Amino acid sequence: MYGNLWALIIIALKNLFSRGNKMSLRKIVADVNILRKIFPVKDIKITKSGAVVISDSGNEMASEISGNEVTIYGSITLKNCVILLREMTLNVEKIGQKILSDGSLWIENSLFVGNMGKLSNLNIVSGGIVQGNISKVSMVYIRDGRYNGTIGEIEKWLHISNSRGIIKGRIDRIGEALYLDAGELITDTLPAIAGGYAVLKEGRVIRTDETPWTWEAIMENIGEIAEDQDLFLFLSGGNVLLGGGGMHVLCKEGTDPYSRYKTENIISSNRFYRLIDGKIREVTLRSASSQQISSQAGKFYSFVRLEIVYK
Repeated sequence: MYGNLWALIIIALKNLFSRGNKMSLRKIVADVNILRKIFPVKDIKITKSGAVVISDSGNEMASEISGNEVTIYGSITLKNCVILLREMTLNVEKIGQKILSDGSLWIENSLFVGNMGKLSNLNIVSGGIVQGNISKVSMVYIRDGRYNGTIGEIEKWLHISNSRGIIKGRIDRIGEALYLDAGELITDTLPAIAGGYAVLKEGRVIRTDETPWTWEAIMENIGEIAEDQDLFLFLSGGNVLLGGGGMHVLCKEGTDPYSRYKTENIISSNRFYRLIDGKIREVTLRSASSQQISSQAGKFYSFVRLEIVYK
């Protein structure tokens, strides 16, 4: 608190003797008051570039506040708090491309009421609750928590991993896949799953009146799989609903022998389905005769081509 006061005094003195660009003290104070609606006072710091937020790791995250838009650059964890941003929109932007958590928002044992414009990852865990709307998010992960509202687009995937994980509302589009290990997706309008597949294990997709959506209805909203599309599976015991289109998919695996065993185990321990002429038909995956793959393998992994075979 006192550090911020000294920072304001220093900025005021610089403004007094500077002939160049001057920082508005009124704008800085207004920004700090808005940030205090989201973060504890101890996590807000005034620097020569304006108001910043101190992350859990001690890094300074730049902030930008314009009108009713609040943008934080970095990764945020909101823990054990109540945040009410009814008339404002929160954005969490990436500052780089190599850090996995960059642009992430973690809600832990907290209530967040408000709208979000754009963020990379939304993670709701440990009893977290989010109520509001999201324009665009790269990935959504819910373990023990709840989301209530509308999401315009999930660019990659939606994953609910715990029986106490719930999403209630409308999702317009999922760019890659839906992973429903447990919990519930409660919606009266099914999302378009453009990536071509959904993995349902113990989770339920139901309407608000608690009647379940049929697999046929879900599969009608799944887009086609591209030929040699990378299929990401990481658990056993699931029902994999495939879109139409290509007859071959790729699985990424490590270069060690155990990874090949793991891939074969995942294939054999999941069940695969396709919708043919409005009827669900079970299919299997087997190693394709041709393994000449144009996709570039990484340093620590390779691809195996699998053929979709009708039973």
